[in-house]
Amino acid sequence: MLGPVLLGGSALFTGHTVHGGGGALDDLERVRAGRDVIVHTDRGVIDYVVRSVRVPDKDVIAQRAGSLFSQGVRGRLILVTCEDWDGEGYRSNVVVIAVPA
Repeated sequence: MLGPVLLGGSALFTGHTVHGGGGALDDLERVRAGRDVIVHTDRGVIDYVVRSVRVPDKDVIAQRAGSLFSQGVRGRLILVTCEDWDGEGYRSNVVVIAVPA
């Protein structure tokens, strides 16, 4: 495992959801609090534990972007993808927040 990642702010990973299937993060909303997330880097492995999974509307994401993606927080991992296809576009996002294990 890499050294302390507690002071690093937010690390953001995004990936596609495809309403017909085949997107990298199609099932992100199924992740549950307490699950492990392991990130492999060229410097080693970082272990995280999921703290929350939410599916807010895109308007809520826009309103809370400053705090959600803040670099002024202890190290954490944020995973984001689209959700709630309405036939023309996605109405919300899945947001998973994980902290170092």
